[in-house]
Amino acid sequence: MIFQAEALLFDLDETLVRSSFSIITAWTKFAMRMHLDFDEIKVLLPGRRGTDIINLVCPQLTNQQVQRELETVREDEIRSAVNIEPMSGAAEVLNSLNDWQWAVVTAAPKSLMEARMHGAGLPTPKVAICAEDVFSGKPSSEGFLAAAQQLAVRPDRCIGFEDSALGFEALDAAGIRIIEVGRSTPSRWKSAIASVKDYGRLSIRIMKSYVEIEV
Repeated sequence: MIFQAEALLFDLDETLVRSSFSIITAWTKFAMRMHLDFDEIKVLLPGRRGTDIINLVCPQLTNQQVQRELETVREDEIRSAVNIEPMSGAAEVLNSLNDWQWAVVTAAPKSLMEARMHGAGLPTPKVAICAEDVFSGKPSSEGFLAAAQQLAVRPDRCIGFEDSALGFEALDAAGIRIIEVGRSTPSRWKSAIASVKDYGRLSIRIMKSYVEIEV
């Protein structure tokens, strides 16, 4: 299958980088501090901002307490970012693109995004929409629409790479085509135009005004 797009928008965790161990470790420590069952937190992790997760599981905390706990979680995650690995083929794909042809849209804060990209040996994007850049996180389309706007590309001329249901919902709401990452065919998301385990077999050709992707 061959697709064309003027810009590619990438989620971060488990889409560009393999960060699940780092995430699970940091949030397990949070669960222990809060005397919570980690399984209750685990189901909330994919695609959500840290503040949203803490507010959902600890509604009794003040804003100040939420921020303090979030800072601790982020410090734990940043310390482990040196052990992050890229998704197979991700470096080759990103390094083949021009700065104005791609962006990262993530629930992680900018500092953590940069630490994970650096730890995985991936280039830092010129355009990144992170946790602090949006009023509403995924499944809101706000982040993906903001990335498309900053790249000066219409949403329907973008393709989004995602792994989470919240991210898929956000892309659908934005009117952006979806390639599901982390799963071979068939896709589990009905509107996805394709699904890939990673980027190892993805072929990218840079044309004059668009990118051609062969899956």
